[in-house]
Amino acid sequence: MAVKKKVGQVKYIASGVDDSQRGSAGRVLRNKLVIVKMREMEDAELEGYIDAEVALRKEISAEHRFVNADIDRIHELFLGKIYDWAGRYRDVNLTKGGFTFATARYIPQLMTNFEREVLSKHTPCVGKNVEEVARSVAVVHVEFLLIHPYREGNGRTARLLASLMAYQAGLPGLDFSFIGSRGKEFENYVAAIQAGVDNNYRPMTAIMKRAIDRALKNAHKT
Repeated sequence: MAVKKKVGQVKYIASGVDDSQRGSAGRVLRNKLVIVKMREMEDAELEGYIDAEVALRKEISAEHRFVNADIDRIHELFLGKIYDWAGRYRDVNLTKGGFTFATARYIPQLMTNFEREVLSKHTPCVGKNVEEVARSVAVVHVEFLLIHPYREGNGRTARLLASLMAYQAGLPGLDFSFIGSRGKEFENYVAAIQAGVDNNYRPMTAIMKRAIDRALKNAHKT
């Protein structure tokens, strides 16, 4: 799995909305557990991520073609114990670091297109070689993140989906630990996502190939 802990804070700017947890100084989103501390939230989210991956590995067969309902389920399993809106598309517009994600009202149609034009063509990954898996995962990953359909947890949902796609191909998942949450590797990752605006998936394909190679190397050590 190799997923870094993410600080459970309000990382995106939601236009015209303050949906932070009372008492958190705007650093934690409103949640079912009434968590106000970032460290407690990141622990809760990490636990949800691990539990979701375990459950989904048992559910998803190698031949399964992913649809949007599957992604909603990934998100709900991951964050459903924490947030009321888990598994549902956001109704607020989001920006981060000067980058504006898809307008909320267009998300249902964009996700319909995503299912028809991306998921249907790039899943399942059964029978593909490593290079083909890296390319398919990269396209799915980039296109999903450019839409950013959920209020929070899009990146980790995308990584869970990427890992499931790799498992379908008989690979030991992906190791994303080299990306982190800041620094040069993270900046390259963000740039690779933004390159997808111009349908350039080469940077993300290289990142996914590296994540696969690291997972294979780790598997050979055990």
